[in-house]
Amino acid sequence: MHVLIVDDNEIDIITTSSFVQKAEMNLFVADSATKALEIISNRETTPEIIVVDWMMPDVNGLELCQKIRALNLAVTPYIIMVTSNSLGQIEQKALDVGADDFIEKPIHGAVFIARLRVGARIVEMQKKLLSLAHTDELTGLLNRRAAIKACKAHIVRLSRADMPLSHCLIISDIDFFKSINDTYGHQIGDRVLVDVAKRMRNSIRPFETAARFGGEEFLIYCEATEEEAELILSRMLKAISSSPYIYNDLSLNVTMSFGGVVISKHDTQHNINDFIKKADNLLYEVKNNGRNNYKVVPFSSV
Repeated sequence: MHVLIVDDNEIDIITTSSFVQKAEMNLFVADSATKALEIISNRETTPEIIVVDWMMPDVNGLELCQKIRALNLAVTPYIIMVTSNSLGQIEQKALDVGADDFIEKPIHGAVFIARLRVGARIVEMQKKLLSLAHTDELTGLLNRRAAIKACKAHIVRLSRADMPLSHCLIISDIDFFKSINDTYGHQIGDRVLVDVAKRMRNSIRPFETAARFGGEEFLIYCEATEEEAELILSRMLKAISSSPYIYNDLSLNVTMSFGGVVISKHDTQHNINDFIKKADNLLYEVKNNGRNNYKVVPFSSV
């Protein structure tokens, strides 16, 4: 858990920092609101708990709290406001502008550590809820909604690229999956989905997108030229079907079909649904021509 202390008083920083270290949390320190916002905006070090001193020059704790909330961060940080003023009206004002907790100086170490742990539990709960909202519960891949959001972000990045790049969007599904469910039951069907997802995920690079798009259908989005996409799909086809899926005494041979479109910077004027539709059409071409294969073409040629 990353904790940011924002305070312009060096002695108070030393004291508060010692409590954070006793709580075994990672510590960041800023002596001004400007430095605090720089740290918060850095994706690699975004703090989950922020301890803000009320009285600071230039931008006070209340104003900083409002600025943090205006950032609309993916994970909302837990903010503890610190002040030497014990008036209830002051505490109410801090909570009204977005603080989650309020503690008075001098800080009682054990109580402060306990409040840090409360904040950590709330942040972890928030992360878990976000994960459930974005992840397919069965396979652990992204769900449809999160996949579309990720693809849109990739396409925006491609549209702004300075050098010539291309991306590839792939739609795939498991061949004869309904027969697997009907013959062996949904429990075996679910295990096949999980194992296919693992083999698929292991066939692409960690930063590329893999999602369960619905039922037995999957989406992959990666940086690739047409030639590179051919290699990726060939590797994935082999990974899916090269060895049987064994469940106790049952051994199943599973294959997949794939349709993919290569997207250039020029193509980014189109909607994400256009790319998905074209890839889906190519997938069904493959299925109509015998399955267990792939077809990938430039989007502009479809």
